Amino acid sequence: MLYMMDVAFFTAVIMVFLRLIGFFTVTPVFFPKGTPAILKVAFTLILSYMLVPGIDYSQISNINNTMVFITNCSSEIITGLALGFMTQLCFMAIRLGGNYMDIQVGFSMVSMLDPNTSSNSTLIERLLYWTGLILFFMVDGHHMLITQLIDSFNAVTIGRFILNQETASIIIEVFIQFFIMGLKIAIPIVLIIIIAELTLGLVGRAVPQLNVMILGLPLKIIVGLATLILAMPIIFKLIATGFSNIPEAFKGFFRGVPPILFIFASEDKTEEATPHKLQEARKKGQVAKSKEVGLAFTLLMSTLVISFLGQYAIENLQNVMTAFLKDFMGMELNYKNLFYISLTIVMRSALIILPLIIPIMIMGIFANFIQTGFIFTKETLKPDIKKLNPVNGFKKIFSTRTLVELVKDLALVNVVGYVGYRFLKKNYIEILNLNNLRFPIMLKAFKGIAVKAFFNITLVMIFIAVGDFIFQKKKYKKDMKMSKQEVKEEFKQQEGDPQIKGKIRQKQREMAMRRMMQSVPDATVVITNPTHIASSLKI
Repeated sequence: MLYMMDVAFFTAVIMVFLRLIGFFTVTPVFFPKGTPAILKVAFTLILSYMLVPGIDYSQISNINNTMVFITNCSSEIITGLALGFMTQLCFMAIRLGGNYMDIQVGFSMVSMLDPNTSSNSTLIERLLYWTGLILFFMVDGHHMLITQLIDSFNAVTIGRFILNQETASIIIEVFIQFFIMGLKIAIPIVLIIIIAELTLGLVGRAVPQLNVMILGLPLKIIVGLATLILAMPIIFKLIATGFSNIPEAFKGFFRGVPPILFIFASEDKTEEATPHKLQEARKKGQVAKSKEVGLAFTLLMSTLVISFLGQYAIENLQNVMTAFLKDFMGMELNYKNLFYISLTIVMRSALIILPLIIPIMIMGIFANFIQTGFIFTKETLKPDIKKLNPVNGFKKIFSTRTLVELVKDLALVNVVGYVGYRFLKKNYIEILNLNNLRFPIMLKAFKGIAVKAFFNITLVMIFIAVGDFIFQKKKYKKDMKMSKQEVKEEFKQQEGDPQIKGKIRQKQREMAMRRMMQSVPDATVVITNPTHIASSLKI
């Protein structure tokens, strides 16, 4: 039992660490650029270890497989990134206000590289940013942020997925409010500079001999700096108000957090899909299919085509070039010869391209066929107004399905990119030396390198495709599951409602009884059993 508690504790430490590291990654207030990565990780890990005893990590017991663990880790990273992004919006608003001031005053031409953000920033923009940073620590903003992070584990327990329509709307609202704050910071100088420019325009109109362009720039700089000094108390108040609004933004964000979601958890749909539902879904084109399988098969066929038909394509290209240079260069250009040349180009291009393309196309069709079999449906071609509903599209963006696809695509890009990087690193010298070879030898050498690259990537893609196909199969079965009520409703649709069928049988018995009683007066004799049987006979 002690061992299980230790596992749960250290799993919770990992989850808390992921949320905090996501927050600190987006918010460079605590760790400016240049801070050693080891220091960042060590500080975050120590802070996570200190926080875990004070939070509820009972949800850790729900983690019973690797996919749920990965889902919980992804949820924690997303939570940290979302909270960090909302915090960073306040500092971005300060920079925005300073940038607008520089544009009006004329300092936008004096841009310098800010090593903290690795971007160009203007003079007043940097001044306001560092002033805001000092003010942030003076008002104990760092203590406030750490307190909010601790409270976030009570509002958003470990493993909860936070992105939905409400939380996205809250993030957009926070962005709008901080954007307005940035405009308010810049408004005093912007308005005064506009008034100064209007005044200069009137002066230039009244005294045409005066060079307003030369006089205007230093005048705007003097007026802008004087206004900035006078408006500093107002700017400080706006910045401090923005810092005090960060906790309110967090609380509003926490109120929009949905209930706990697991990709493989469902309380209502516990019954396996019936054959009828699977058949109806198949008619609509809803089947388990992995796009990675098609990609892996086409890559495999592309590798084979390059290996076995690459020399054929190279030789035919050489023959075509030789024929054109020898036969067609001296030919007189008229309509007849032009038609003959065009027809020859099409025919010879087809002889080169089609043997390369057709096997790849056939393999792509075969890859889909082995996954789903033959399906012919028109359902996917029918227009559906619901597909144009922006609300439904917005919900799809912030759904667990989209998150899984995003994680899968990122993993695919990383794996394939790593394989390509390893291949280039291994063959880098050989590729650089290709220009030392004669052209025919260069083509053969390039073909060999291309085949090796395709082979390495194809091998990785086959493993990814197999794993994704198994995942899609399980996911399809999970999506097709039915609730007990859905099974009952389907049975009623196929067999009829049992209550209605009972009523029909009762009416049939009553009608048969009435017909029998109407025929009794016509009987010749009635034979009765004293207890329960009577029979009428007609002779």
